[in-house]
This record gives sequence, structure tokens and C-alpha cells, in this order.
Amino acid sequence: MSAELPVLVGIDGSRDGLIALTWATAYAELHQAPLHAVYVLDDERDIGGGPPPIGADDGSEVLDDALQELSQLGFRDASLDVRHGHPAQVLLKLSERSRALVVGRRGMGGFAELVLGSTSQVCTALATKVPLIVVPDTWDPATPAHQRIVAGVDGSVEGQDALRFAFELAAATGAELLCVHAIEVRQTYPDPNNWLDPARQPWIDTADELLIHTLEGWTAKYPDVAVQHRGVADHPVLVLARESHDADLVVVGGQGRTAFSELRMGSVARGLLYHSHCPVAVIRSPAARSPAS
Repeated sequence: MSAELPVLVGIDGSRDGLIALTWATAYAELHQAPLHAVYVLDDERDIGGGPPPIGADDGSEVLDDALQELSQLGFRDASLDVRHGHPAQVLLKLSERSRALVVGRRGMGGFAELVLGSTSQVCTALATKVPLIVVPDTWDPATPAHQRIVAGVDGSVEGQDALRFAFELAAATGAELLCVHAIEVRQTYPDPNNWLDPARQPWIDTADELLIHTLEGWTAKYPDVAVQHRGVADHPVLVLARESHDADLVVVGGQGRTAFSELRMGSVARGLLYHSHCPVAVIRSPAARSPAS
């Protein structure tokens, strides 16, 4: 097992860091992979010169808490580490030798949007090369699983990697997979009186066609995965956030850019970091790949 790439998780001594550690442990167990938990001491926070203050943080308490959590979970194939630097940059560099990166997220909505911990946000902005899972502090590992994964589908070639991740995880866990395509309907859309069928919204046919075409290769590859698909007229973030109430995970694609700016983040992925009620997996597509590849 030691030859396997580890699941990397960022810890910081907070409750949401331990929640992320718990999620990452379950993910590592599922894939029979080791776990690498890292606490990054942000040297940029130290202002002023001189020797460090008495009782300065050396990371030992954070690692002790993580060790205690891992002991309670009964997980032994783990390594713990303290690094120095900018947390997001350090984790992103380490993720290049990992199979996934897991971080926590504090708060949701309203004022919490202004104080959201930057690590999860910046990691998404920088477009990790491996799956990035952001675990909100509202996630409770003691709550029974919904056995339901939600995937956002936009029909793009770049979105194929997100579907790959969703189908693989659904197959491994036995979860149902709900694939959602959200359509923002313009106010200038033709009057309902002019529709061929006033009882049926015309954009639903377009959404259904896109979903069927996008999913046909994946459903053939994973015939044992129970799949539902749904076209919804609303903003994608609002649709996926609503579905997250009854889901174990929401999977979305991320833009393949590396510029250090949250504006480079996929807007749906960025919105879900704030509003999802369950963990969110952001899957970057460095190259277009199909189910057959």
C-alpha cells in the first residue's frame, strides 16, 4: 500500500480541519490508499522581526489532535507533516504527488462569504491537477449517508473528467448518481402561448438531449450504476446547492487555468464552495478525455 499515491489533506487545528481529515480518511480507505495530513505554518502571518514568541506554534498540537482523530477512526496508514509557507501553495505543490487533495471550509452564505478560509478558495482558483474535495463544517460523519452523488453536467468536453470521477465513485460506493443540467432561461424567451406544447417547457427537450448524449458512454461503461438525469431551469449554483441537501457529494468541473486569481475559478465551482451543504469535488480537466480513453 505504501507505493500508492496518498490522499492529501490540509489540517489547521480547527474543527473543519478535523472534519476534512475524517472525510479524507474514508476516501483513502475506499481506495486502499495511504493518507498524508499536512499542517502548513503560514510564515507570512509573522509580522515584525526578532525571535519567535514564547509558546510559538510549532504544529505539535495540531498533529497531536490529528493523531488522536486517526486513532479513533482506526486508520493507521497515515503520515503527518508540518510545512512552512503559504497554505494553498504548499498544498498545491504536494498535491502533484497525491491522488486527491482534501481541505475544509468554514461557514456558508451571508457574512460567512466574506470570511471564508482562503485555502479552499485559492486551491480551486489555481486549478489543482488532482481532484479537490472541499468539506464544509456542516458535514457530519455520524449522519447516515444518503447514498447519492450529484454531478453537474454542462455538455462540454472538459466536463468529461468530472463525470469520470462521479461514475467511478458511484460504482465504488454503490451510490445513486443524479446528473443535473441547469439552464438559465432568458426573459426574452418566446411567450408560452407560442410553444408547441404549452404544458411542456421547450428547453427541457434540449436539456434531455444534452444529458442523454453526454451520459451514454458512461452509462454503457458503468451499467451497474443507478443513474438519473434532470434538466432544470435555474442558475447552476442554485440548482446544485439545493440538490446538495440530500447528497453525499456534488461533483463539478473546474477550469484548467493556473493563474493566481479567484476570478479564474469556474463560477459554478466557486459558488458551490460557499453554498453547498455537502462536500464538493472540483475536477480539473488538463486534457479532454472520453469514456473510452
